[in-house]
Amino acid sequence: MSAAILPLLMAVTFVSPRENGQAVGVLPIEVATTAANVDRVEFSVDGVLAGVARKRPYRIAYDFGTSPAGHEIAATVFSNGYRTTETAKVLTAALATGETMNVDLVEVPMRVRSPRPLRAADLRVKENAVEQTIRDVRAERGAARFVFIVDRSLSMGGGKLAAALRAIESESKLLRADDRAEVVLFNHNVMKAQPIGRAANVEPSGGTSLRDALASIVSRDRTYAIAITDGGDRNSLTAEEEALRKISGTKMVVDAIVLGGGSSFLDKAARNTGGVVARASAATIDRELRRILLDINSRYTLVYQSHGNAAGWRAISIAANRRDVEIVNARKGYFAE
Repeated sequence: MSAAILPLLMAVTFVSPRENGQAVGVLPIEVATTAANVDRVEFSVDGVLAGVARKRPYRIAYDFGTSPAGHEIAATVFSNGYRTTETAKVLTAALATGETMNVDLVEVPMRVRSPRPLRAADLRVKENAVEQTIRDVRAERGAARFVFIVDRSLSMGGGKLAAALRAIESESKLLRADDRAEVVLFNHNVMKAQPIGRAANVEPSGGTSLRDALASIVSRDRTYAIAITDGGDRNSLTAEEEALRKISGTKMVVDAIVLGGGSSFLDKAARNTGGVVARASAATIDRELRRILLDINSRYTLVYQSHGNAAGWRAISIAANRRDVEIVNARKGYFAE
């Protein structure tokens, strides 16, 4: 009696989306398989062929649109010269009555070292460990609002405040014609934004409300906030966590020039938003501000479509798919309401 020939066992598992997850907008559909000689993987959504992958990772991008309905997603792996097939399926969940889901485009300013211009395929991005769909990588930052947040408290005497205002007026020439620039002065009170040059004769006085000043300029515009301060904060009504939440939930990038011992709040704000903190004296403010503005002008902007995460802090992780690409600095995350 001849021995029975056992079929070759292989497994197919979904990486994305997950069972009972929600699928809306453009998402990756991806499976992993233990098959050694894969010919192709066919993906279908609700019984209709959605795409084919022939190489690892076995993944396609699929636009689920804005429908709240659930979907049946299937992946069929053909291997061993199409002699072996195996299919796996997942069911995504429909939105419940009264439930909403936002699919947001997120902009991530970043500094990159690369021997040639970047493309979307050169990078991958995850949000709270969930892989996201990169829509665009732009080799330019686009028109923006620049707000110089200048400390005018008593501790900014000795020529520091005057040097800061002179540096802003001089180095703002590096901004582009379609940028919008303004200055916000603060001590224990926060003044209204005003055009560059109008605050030239202000005198240092009073306390310091750094967190209030930064929180006051939050908007939905693409904004570069550049704070110049000695780092202290004794008078803000806005708590640190609240200020960080406001700042990190927008398209704002925070950079800072600190004249003094430093500021843990500014360090966190810059780290969250992809900015930098530079140390300076009255004599070197001009140099550090020039470096920051030149750096901003040379940044890339990565745009991806956010999905798969609840409200709250969303950590952003960007990695390179090429060995010759180095991510120098990028926004670390944002708060989503």
